[in-house]
Amino acid sequence: MQLTTYIKRLLYPLYIYPKIVEGKKKKLHNLFLFYKNKIEQSIDNEQVKIFSNKEEDGIIIRLLASLNVSKGYFLDIGSNDCINSNCANLAFNFDWSGVFVDASKKMLRIGERNYRFFEKKQDLKFVNAFVYPENINKIVKDNVSTTEIDFMNIDIDGNDYAIWAALECVKPKLLIIENKIEYGENDIVVPVHNSFLSSEWGASIVSMTRLAGEKGYTMVATNEEGFNGFYIRNDLLIISGLQELSLKKVAENKHIKYCFYPENVIKGLMEKVEVFKERNNE
Repeated sequence: MQLTTYIKRLLYPLYIYPKIVEGKKKKLHNLFLFYKNKIEQSIDNEQVKIFSNKEEDGIIIRLLASLNVSKGYFLDIGSNDCINSNCANLAFNFDWSGVFVDASKKMLRIGERNYRFFEKKQDLKFVNAFVYPENINKIVKDNVSTTEIDFMNIDIDGNDYAIWAALECVKPKLLIIENKIEYGENDIVVPVHNSFLSSEWGASIVSMTRLAGEKGYTMVATNEEGFNGFYIRNDLLIISGLQELSLKKVAENKHIKYCFYPENVIKGLMEKVEVFKERNNE
């Protein structure tokens, strides 16, 4: 066993406990009620971080409150250890059921052990699988116990676009998916292939939002740095009272625009993508 994995197993209960005490849980449920009654249509960056990497936890609560979904079912694709996850707050503090999927059996074991330690007995499933466009629908059908997923997270560092494009068996109410915000206002989808550099992966927010439109979703928020986009199913947009977040507004955000690659880097990358496409079409 690697030393880092061993240390995580020892210390995680100490990391988790202050995040799930009754006082913390009560504050989060009160926050949900506050957001539920909020009239504003736009989503500001709700600066609440419990288990998420950035402020995603606050945005998720805000969006779910707009749909009046306080307890539901999640699907987390690329869950890592299931603790540092955009779904962990829902499982621990709102008693959601759901499925964690990750390629690392060790990381899943860490998560499963800690949920068991804190006696989280709701319907949680930990699935060890490498996710590809070719198998995503089978993985979901074999492991998801409902036809209505309330929240879905996709975070697999590179092939997120292709996974969502291939997913047909479910249409979650709300979805968060990672993009390569550095690609700025360009429509770029980098194929998963070793001919590309380690910094060249994923799809731009423009590409991801285009795909969202094709699948019947509207972008309503991003995290502060823009690399996580939040999309709501179109049939729920009016019900939620939310409004679309335009790509123009995202690009004008100073925190996000600062991350954009310079034009010469983007031009070189787009040329590589086109060459790759041409070779595969021959």
